[in-house]
Amino acid sequence: MTLDPRRTFTRQETWRAWRLQGCVCKICRRAVPFDLMQGDHVVPWSRGGRTSIENLQAICGSCNLRKGSTPQQVTSARFSVDRIRASTAELRPWQVEAMPLVMSHLGHEPVLVEACPGAGKTRFGLEVAHELVARGQVSRVLVVVPSLAIADGWSQAASSATPNSPTLPLRTQRDWRSVDPIGDEWLGAIITYQSLFAATEMFLAHATDPGHRTLVIFDEVHHAGAKAAWGISAQEAFAAGAWGILSLSGTPFRTGRDPIAFVPSEHGNARPHYRYSYDRAITDRACRPVQFVEARGETTFRTANNEVHSVTFDDTEVTQTRERERLRAAIEWVGARSIAEQMLQDANQYLLGLRARGDTDAAGLVVCIDCDHAARVADHMASHILGFRPVVACSRLFDENDPDPANAIRFFRTSHDPWIVAVNMVSEGVDIPRLRAVVYLTNRLTLLSFRQIVGRVVRTDPANIDDHGRVYIPADPSLLDMARHITENADLLPPPIVIITDGERALRIGGENGTGEPRSSFEALGTVGEQGNAFDTHGREARAVLIACARLFIEREGLTGTDPESLALAAGDAPELLQSLLSLREEG
Repeated sequence: MTLDPRRTFTRQETWRAWRLQGCVCKICRRAVPFDLMQGDHVVPWSRGGRTSIENLQAICGSCNLRKGSTPQQVTSARFSVDRIRASTAELRPWQVEAMPLVMSHLGHEPVLVEACPGAGKTRFGLEVAHELVARGQVSRVLVVVPSLAIADGWSQAASSATPNSPTLPLRTQRDWRSVDPIGDEWLGAIITYQSLFAATEMFLAHATDPGHRTLVIFDEVHHAGAKAAWGISAQEAFAAGAWGILSLSGTPFRTGRDPIAFVPSEHGNARPHYRYSYDRAITDRACRPVQFVEARGETTFRTANNEVHSVTFDDTEVTQTRERERLRAAIEWVGARSIAEQMLQDANQYLLGLRARGDTDAAGLVVCIDCDHAARVADHMASHILGFRPVVACSRLFDENDPDPANAIRFFRTSHDPWIVAVNMVSEGVDIPRLRAVVYLTNRLTLLSFRQIVGRVVRTDPANIDDHGRVYIPADPSLLDMARHITENADLLPPPIVIITDGERALRIGGENGTGEPRSSFEALGTVGEQGNAFDTHGREARAVLIACARLFIEREGLTGTDPESLALAAGDAPELLQSLLSLREEG
């Protein structure tokens, strides 16, 4: 058999066929824009079909995916509900409350659900999908997420290995390509916003596959700005082709400058159909409360005019510029007795205490500026704190879908390792239930990113119901203000705090003066750390001196069931304990 030397049709030939067909797909007869049409051989090229006008038909991507080189008869696909399984755990109260509201709107309009980090958004999305499939209302589900690491989390939650959420057979980019059919034995796929952007036409095809009605779930939907590339591709793929669209968000976000695809808004604010706040989640015991532990001390740095400054966190009469330089030095400088080491040492002692008390896989996260900073932190932890190198998850390609950090997170999630050092990879949507502590050494200083990072330690653990998350932060006024208001709703997020750093990634985020040049030259020369205050989401506070007394009290009494910060905070509600601690002040 001789094959035609020309394999594909030209776009001009395809356009002519499309016009002659009445601007519809030759197979399914749907009106499809020309940009989404493909030139196809009636007699397949691989079977000797000629690449000629007489052997040309214009068909849509979904029909082309299903047809391949087989005969072109299209049959309606049906997904068997026998392949799905309901979860074995009861829904949380907020999920029970939200389910009928969401169900009543889906299929008629895009729906937005905003629930705080750790509340169970992933399970809720899977429960919605399961219910719609079980009812026969949809037969395909596409889940769109920000990164490969988050896709792994959804895949795990939807698998039979997680009985507390529905079992749904969803493909992932680890074992499937968008150019391939999903297959009738699969309900759908979990994809990233980047892959949606790269293959928009293919996902339009999957969403409109003949015989299917498709539910699309957008996780952390604020990534899909309506005027940005990801948002545009989301609209092109699903605005007309999806049966229903459910958007999920873990934090409030601003839509005033750039509307979000499929998100209802009013006066620039996202308006969810259902909102579940962090303060309510704490009351419902759906999320852990959080303790914040400050690190104070002195910072020394050289500025652009070659002047050396020393500023402590007790200095209140400083300019906004000096405040930012002080914070920059605190998070950048990693050395013996530094502010960064103060937080790392304290956090590690906290984890060791939790593990000794029975929380044997308790783990911590260090959030860093960039990969160079993460490497310095990991090296310091290996040589001065742990005796071995922690797991590191960062992408020198600045790519959230880089498989290296995604694989590191995947390993860490099920390992016994105590620490993971990450850059922008574990701050949003990545659920590692065994995380108990976060050390905040990043220049990501928006309220949105702060809430997302704190959210890594609020997920409840059935084996440790009465515990809490712990976040270690430099005693910067702006960070402390965000921490004290973490339980409040924030419909309109304030602009970010800008701290200029030297890494390429940091400069790209916002450290340029409009000409591409760094705004200033800066060199951190050193810091000296010391214990700061502590406070929690219940409104309790403990001064550094009280924490020092609590540490002496624990040593003197041989206590093993608490730690200095927790004991000092508890003393606020126990006058006799408070008096016992304060009596040790002179000894301290």
